[in-house]
Amino acid sequence: MAYFKSFPKINYNFNGESAVAVNLTAYAEVMDEVRLSTSFYQDYYIANGERADNVAFSLYNDPQLHWVLYLMNPKLREQGWPVSQKDLVKIAKKNHPNTTLVLRADMTSRLNVGTVIRGFTSEAVGTIVYKDLDLGQLTVETDGTFAVGELIEDVDKGLVFPDFTVDAVVAEHLSAHHYTKNGERVDINPYEPIPQDVIKTTFLEEYEKTNDSLKQIRVVKPDSINTVVSAFMKAIKS
Repeated sequence: MAYFKSFPKINYNFNGESAVAVNLTAYAEVMDEVRLSTSFYQDYYIANGERADNVAFSLYNDPQLHWVLYLMNPKLREQGWPVSQKDLVKIAKKNHPNTTLVLRADMTSRLNVGTVIRGFTSEAVGTIVYKDLDLGQLTVETDGTFAVGELIEDVDKGLVFPDFTVDAVVAEHLSAHHYTKNGERVDINPYEPIPQDVIKTTFLEEYEKTNDSLKQIRVVKPDSINTVVSAFMKAIKS
């Protein structure tokens, strides 16, 4: 459609991934009445891997009408289109590419960011890039493989800490983002084993939660699309 080419472009982002799309934000107010009127819209659930043009073709037999989906759903304009599970895992790994070591010991004044550490048994070497005292986690940039049960050595100081035993080794994107109990977010004691009734929520699961929240959208009913598009085009030309 010729009118579509005249719209300015903008980058839409989702968890670090960006794509160029038409900037319809300036015209979004025109659609408020449509979005709030049950006579014009219906709910729609985006299937895994389904693109905006796929949805527009399925509903309106016109893939170019994907811009209407963004106008109808502010969260899509703000956060971007949901991605497939395969792509979501790639994004999570790209944003969290390191290794997480879980230590049940007080790291407040030791093992700071920038410290080079070595696994006493595995001899894996890595640099600490993040320390989460609340969760008892060290995020380490490393090419090696640390081992559960081994002690940690501060390479620069030549010190082996007898109380720093690796409790768990996990890919960063699968490490704890937070913990929940009975569906509610809770704090843990980082020096003690995690209770059985406390559930770990990983970084990947947080990405999945955000991605899933974008899949339930509001769309213009197929029998109303021509009326809505005509009214929209008339409004922005006035």
